[in-house]
Amino acid sequence: MKREDIIQIVKLARLAGEVPDLRHKDLSGQDLRQIDLRGVDLSGSDLRGANLSGANLLRANLSGADLTNIDAFKTRWQGANLDRASLVGVAMIGARMDAVSFNEADLSEANFYEARLRWSAFKDAKLKGANLAETDLREADLDKADLSNAILRQANLTGVNLNGANLKGCDLSQAVLDGAILTNITLAEVKLKGVSFDGADLSKNDFSGSNLGPVNFSDAKLTEVNLQGANLKKMILVRADLSQANLREADLEGADLSQANLSQADLTNAKVTETQLALARKLEKATMPDGKLYKPLTLPPRPAGKKEKRRATASGLAASLSRIKNRKEDDDET
Repeated sequence: MKREDIIQIVKLARLAGEVPDLRHKDLSGQDLRQIDLRGVDLSGSDLRGANLSGANLLRANLSGADLTNIDAFKTRWQGANLDRASLVGVAMIGARMDAVSFNEADLSEANFYEARLRWSAFKDAKLKGANLAETDLREADLDKADLSNAILRQANLTGVNLNGANLKGCDLSQAVLDGAILTNITLAEVKLKGVSFDGADLSKNDFSGSNLGPVNFSDAKLTEVNLQGANLKKMILVRADLSQANLREADLEGADLSQANLSQADLTNAKVTETQLALARKLEKATMPDGKLYKPLTLPPRPAGKKEKRRATASGLAASLSRIKNRKEDDDET
């Protein structure tokens, strides 16, 4: 199919008030630069090696399409459907792909450096070895996505859903995951230098033996997390919820536990000082490093003598004031 034929099909369909139909077409290697393909149905089409630079694909349906080796410089993708599409090794550097659906798509080795992917969906997508460094993925859905060996350095992942995602070998250095959902994941072999998990939900995960280092977990939800034997040195856990967490033999040297909730946590043989624990907000029913249950400090009762002396002093003061008042009244009468 030639470029002119494609333009004509799109034009006639729009004049008739219909959705332009280019389903299951062989468009491989075609020159589609600058073409207006808004809302066009390209599902199942072969677009391998096509040049889509400058094309307008807003809200286009590309589900199941093969987009391997395409050129897509300054292509507009917002709202497009790319579910189950193949984009292996595709270069999308700096692309604007807000609210795009990539569910079950194959994006292995794709290059999304500095791309904007806000509110996009990647459920069950393959992103093995993909370059997502410095991308804007705020509030994206990456539920059960395969991000093994992916590069996410300095990416903005605020509010993303990473439930069940495969992060093995992933580079998250200096990424922002504030408010993110990270349930049912493992952080083994993940690079976390300078990462922020402020307010993130990491509850019920198994991080036993992990090297988490000086990471920011302020206000994070870490309930029932297994951190046995983990390296938590200099970790920021301000106001973090660690209730029922397994911290046996964990290294908390230099960690900030200010206002943290450690109720029912197991700290048996953990490397942590009394000074650190004194900063915690809750320690009820926690097992302390010595293996004993936490016992809150109780102040000794005040001696009875002090209380009586205070009452006597108050009575004396009242009597003195009464005498002064009476004297003043006598002076006034005279």
